[in-house]
Order: sequence, then C-alpha cells, then structure tokens
Amino acid sequence: MLRPHGNTGELRVAPFNPDLPNLQLDGEVYLQGERRRIERVRWDKGRVLLKLEGLERRGQVEDTRGELLEVAEDELLLQADAYLVSDIVGLEVVREDGRSLGRVSEVLHTGANDVYVVQGPSGETLIPAIAPVVEAVDVANGVLRITNELGLGDESS
Repeated sequence: MLRPHGNTGELRVAPFNPDLPNLQLDGEVYLQGERRRIERVRWDKGRVLLKLEGLERRGQVEDTRGELLEVAEDELLLQADAYLVSDIVGLEVVREDGRSLGRVSEVLHTGANDVYVVQGPSGETLIPAIAPVVEAVDVANGVLRITNELGLGDESS
C-alpha cells in the first residue's frame, strides 16, 4: 500500500503483480489483520485505487500508510504458471544433465526478473528466473529443473 487517496477512505495501492485477479469488486483482503470487502476498484496512473468496506474517511486510513494488503493463501488466485515464493524456496535445483546444484534458499526480487539463490556443495549459485534457464517448476516433487543455457554450475566456466 502506498497511501490514502482523497477524503473518502480510498487507498492508493501498488500491487506486486497487477495481473493477479484478487483486487476485484467484492473480493476480500486483509488490512492490518482485519478482513475487508472491496467495494470499488479503479486504476489511476499505474496504481490501484481501492475503497474498502467500513473505511469512509481519510482519517480512518491515514495510519495504514506503508502497510501491506494481504490475501489468505488459500484464496489467492494465481495464474497457471505462477508460484508463490514459499513454493520455490526449498526446491532442489537439477540441471538437464541430472546434476543437482543444491536447494533454493532465497528468492531475490530484482527489477527485471526474480533470481533464485541456490545453496549447494559448490557454494552459492544465482539462477535467473527466466524462461531460457528455468525449464520446469515441479512443486509436487520438490524439483526446479534448469537448462544449462548459461553454463550454471560448470566448474570449467
């Protein structure tokens, strides 16, 4: 969340992923731990303006400046090829030749794309989360398969 907008209790929000369908009319979000129904949604200058149930005046939302809007994980609407960071962390990273590089310990959010931090026997490896490198994400089997497109994990490079 960025800040209040206007005097009617609206909030100016910067969504992490503008394509996610959770910010929709009659959807529900948590603000400061309290569940609220979305009464109005509109876009303005690349941000979302939200009117939440029970918030009628600017003074009621002034103390929410900088807070996050949250959605219950089991209600999160994801696209078919999207994953939560919690789904990725802990996956074993395996190259197409079958060699394991280790496990994802962290996901870094950069401006261009996410980067997976992998801890393994050869130390730390950084893997860009881009289609030419990430071949498949198999959360059910705990594996993230990568191509060897960039020579990742090659000691000779």
